[in-house]
Amino acid sequence: MAELTGSEILAKALRNEGVNDLFFIMGGPMLLAEESCIKEGIRPIDVRHEQAAAFMGQAYSRLLNKPSVCMAASGPGVTNLITGIANAYIDCVPVVAVGGSSPFKAYGRQVFQEIDQLGMMKPCTKWAERVYSLARIPEMVNVAFQKAMAGKPGPVYLDFPGDILYEKIDESEIDWSISGRSMPRARPHAAPELISDTVEALSKAKKPVIVTGGGILWSDAADELREFVDKTEIPFYTTPQGRGVIPEDHPLSYMTVRSAAFRESDLIMIIGTRMNYIIGHAAPPR
Repeated sequence: MAELTGSEILAKALRNEGVNDLFFIMGGPMLLAEESCIKEGIRPIDVRHEQAAAFMGQAYSRLLNKPSVCMAASGPGVTNLITGIANAYIDCVPVVAVGGSSPFKAYGRQVFQEIDQLGMMKPCTKWAERVYSLARIPEMVNVAFQKAMAGKPGPVYLDFPGDILYEKIDESEIDWSISGRSMPRARPHAAPELISDTVEALSKAKKPVIVTGGGILWSDAADELREFVDKTEIPFYTTPQGRGVIPEDHPLSYMTVRSAAFRESDLIMIIGTRMNYIIGHAAPPR
């Protein structure tokens, strides 16, 4: 069988995960990887700063409700991704960042643009890992996508040393067993007793309101939410991360009177969002 470089394996693995578009700035050691992605039919979207690649990936993911991919060269290329990746982390968006790095066989010898990229990415991602084996590239790529989408979505980072990208391996040695495995879509089920408690609380409430967030989008639960709102006729508010699940011109939307609604309500249902600063941490009115 033919031999493939790590770059070619990476491109094929990304294609198997359904990647159609790539946000990047071309640079070493990712040159062959980016060329290979183009040959696989992945559309290259070249930016002028890596930070833009990460932010564009975040917007892409939110609009299409699926993971995006951004790519950067080693050293300052990867560090420039960090601001956008950190923003995706705060916003719970599944951006898959791929970075080239110094060859790991010479790591510690002050090789070209050697810096601890993995250490810098870990605090602002759900998961960050380095690839050491050509045979396992498809596995690592799939795991990255799985991690990005599992539970609360968020960004992940895969670090590709230059020697891994340019080395070759016979196709027969590559493990494709989980490449392209379907991605999870978190749809958590509430405990029966919590459902009973909620129904009881709603039966006693005179001014209930609903607050929803991005969890509705990532769980594909917009239809269920609309049905619930229409049947219960409970006013709702959607956070910026979850806009669009119900049209904002819906008669039960209270987008412009949020503070008053929170203050006057006797029951607030929090659905698919965090109790953070956007909703005042759901703190009681003072």
